[in-house]
Amino acid sequence: MCAGGGAGRRSDAAGLPTRVRFCTEHAAAAGDPLVGTGMHPARMALIQWPKAKWRHSLRLADGMGADLADAVEGVFTAGRRVNLIDRKGRKGDALRVFIFPEALAFDLLPEDLPGFLGLLKIGVEAVQNYGPVPITAPLVLCCTHGKHDRCCAKWGFGLYKAIAAEAAERGGVDVWECTHLGGCRLSASVLTLPAMRKYGRLAPDDAAPLLQAELEGRPHLPNYRGAAHLDQVAQVAEVAALRFADALGVQAPAALELLASSDERRDFAVTVAQITVRVRCTPYQVRAYGACSDLESRKPLKPKTVWRAEVLPDVQ
Repeated sequence: MCAGGGAGRRSDAAGLPTRVRFCTEHAAAAGDPLVGTGMHPARMALIQWPKAKWRHSLRLADGMGADLADAVEGVFTAGRRVNLIDRKGRKGDALRVFIFPEALAFDLLPEDLPGFLGLLKIGVEAVQNYGPVPITAPLVLCCTHGKHDRCCAKWGFGLYKAIAAEAAERGGVDVWECTHLGGCRLSASVLTLPAMRKYGRLAPDDAAPLLQAELEGRPHLPNYRGAAHLDQVAQVAEVAALRFADALGVQAPAALELLASSDERRDFAVTVAQITVRVRCTPYQVRAYGACSDLESRKPLKPKTVWRAEVLPDVQ
C-alpha cells in the first residue's frame, strides 16, 4: 500500500514515503497498532440528520437553526457525546434519536428537536413524554464522515454498504452511517451498541463475520480495537487473552486483574471462562499521522506511547 520507496524519493519524519495520501495507509505502514484504541464515552446522543448536510463537526450540520445548534451544544456540555447518523431509505418526516446508555429510541419531528434536547440535558426523566422505545436490536454505527477525514469516505462507505446488505439478509441488526467516531487513521471504523465495542481497519469482506460475532454477543477479534470501558493498556491485555482463549476454542467475556504496574510494564491476570492467563504489557513508541489533514500539512511527527502484549506461559 504505502511501504517501499525509490531513489531520490523524500521521506517523512517516520521514514515513510511522502507520496502516501491517506492517514490510514500511513498509520498501517508505521506500525500504529489497532488494539488499545477502543475508548469511547458511554453517555451518547445520536441524532438523525441528512448526510448531505454534514460538515467537519461531528454534531453540528448545515440546516440546523440557531435554536437547534444551541440545544445540541447544551446536550454536549451536559456530558453526552453527540453524533449525527443517517441512512438512505428511511421514510417519513420524523427523525430518529437514540440515547445511551439508557438504550432508548425516539422518533421526533424536526421542529421538536430543540425542545427535546433542551430537556435531555436535564436528564432522561425529562423526555419521557416524547414516547421512548427500548432498543432491542444491536446498533452498528459505521463512520462515513468524509468531510471530517477523507479516509472515512474512501473506506467507510464501502464497509457501510456491505454491512447494511448483510444486515438486510440476516435481520435483527440496525445499521447507520455515522459521523466521526475517533481514530480516522484506523478506517474503516465501527462502533456497536449497546455492547460498546469498537472496530477498525475493516473491509467489506469483514461484514459477515463481524455481524455474526456481534449477534452472538462476542467481539470480532481480527478487527477489535478493545472494550470502550477499559483504558488503553487493559484493552491490549484483554484482546491478547481473548485471542489466546479463542485459539483454544473458548469464547467468553474476559475479567481482568492488575497484578503489577510500572513505567516498564504492566502485568494482568485475565480470566476467560475456565482459562486464566498472565499477560504482560510493555510500552514502545510509534510515529504516525492521526488524520489526513495532518498528513497533508506534514505536521511534525511526535512519538506516542503504545503497548504490546505477551501471554506468559503460566496458564491455569
